[in-house]
Amino acid sequence: MPIDQVSILRMCGACRHEIETITVKKDNMRLFVDEKVWCELCQSEQPEVRDVAGRLETIRTEQRHYPVSPTSGPPVLTTRDEA
Repeated sequence: MPIDQVSILRMCGACRHEIETITVKKDNMRLFVDEKVWCELCQSEQPEVRDVAGRLETIRTEQRHYPVSPTSGPPVLTTRDEA
């Protein structure tokens, strides 16, 4: 059975505080909006940012499984990097 519903996170555009999670049909999914939302942390109206729920965690999990290069070691700081 195909998945036809997607969970969308509504977040504050300034601080990325999660405002709510909504479930919509894939056909009605809109990630780009011009709306503003009230953010409890910022105490003001901020631009709304939407993202698919679980997307960032999935990316982090995938990146943890990337192979590590045998020639790469810990980063080496130079005098320019320390300033």
